[in-house]
Amino acid sequence: MINNDYNIELSRLNQIESVDIPHLKNVSMIVKDRVDSHSYDPIVWDHLKNLSDEPHLSNDLLELRSGTKPADVPNIPYLNIQIDIESSNKLGRNVRYLRIYRNNDDISTQKAVVYIHGGAYYGGSAEDTLPFLKLLATKFNGIIYSVDYGLAPEKPYPAGIEDCLSVVMDVVKKHSQISLAGDSAGAAMALGVSQMCHNMGICEIYKHVLYYPTVVHGSDYEGALWNDHLIPINPEQKQVLHNNYTQFKQLDQIMTKYYLAGQNFDLEAPILSPMYADPLTFKKVLVMTGEFDPFRLQDEAFVQKVGMAGCLAKYIRYGGLAHAFLNYTGRIPAVEDSIQEFADFLN
Repeated sequence: MINNDYNIELSRLNQIESVDIPHLKNVSMIVKDRVDSHSYDPIVWDHLKNLSDEPHLSNDLLELRSGTKPADVPNIPYLNIQIDIESSNKLGRNVRYLRIYRNNDDISTQKAVVYIHGGAYYGGSAEDTLPFLKLLATKFNGIIYSVDYGLAPEKPYPAGIEDCLSVVMDVVKKHSQISLAGDSAGAAMALGVSQMCHNMGICEIYKHVLYYPTVVHGSDYEGALWNDHLIPINPEQKQVLHNNYTQFKQLDQIMTKYYLAGQNFDLEAPILSPMYADPLTFKKVLVMTGEFDPFRLQDEAFVQKVGMAGCLAKYIRYGGLAHAFLNYTGRIPAVEDSIQEFADFLN
């Protein structure tokens, strides 16, 4: 049961509007800070506070995959939400996906969003998206498709992207306005799929909704995109932030290793690293990330590149949150606020 404090905080977040941030040009930006600014949300803090000063991330695939599974997500019932299991055989593939929608007459059959789950390319599933996509279905006036693409390293790049493209090709027959969305690695894959849709003449993607995307492989871990000293934070929590960044530098290398699975690809290829893509491909973009997400700085660089190209670029940064905050659906009000922003952007 959601308590009154949750609803009060959700109402406060809903009322925060766009502000001008000098270092992000041509971007509509909203900073949704906590009341206790520049400090971790207590639930996130409990999850991260015991990180060691020299964190070591295992290379073991089974252990890594277990770490992508969301824990303690409340099972919130939503009335009139229908979930169908379907599959696409486009491109000679057999790709399972979920179709999620409100089972009534007030949704548009023209609008659709194809969602690509995160999990560092080697983990996650379409079912993992249900807690927040069922919530989205209560607010979005269209159909949601969640792709159960093949995971690396068993299905290395570009297999997962091709699976997602297959589903888009299935969906494009049924809807005239198709958007793409995803979280983390899934958001990067969504940007790759968008480029392929454009370059192959399949369709033009209407909008992109990206949760804390990873947009570059093989980046300089001593460079500006990974400099946690640029992030204002409560001094008592600064070491934990640094430890989390250190952990994610290891994760970034591990997920590239499993994603490519020994293949010798150019890491600056734009479908693999969307930071290097032509930003004009992404005509309308919403990026949402946490204040303390180790991917935050690359997200800001990416959304500014899109905005500077003259595209519609919106960026929402949630105070006190770290990576993968969608896993806190029903527990942290900012997550529900982000789902409302998601729906508003597409509606």
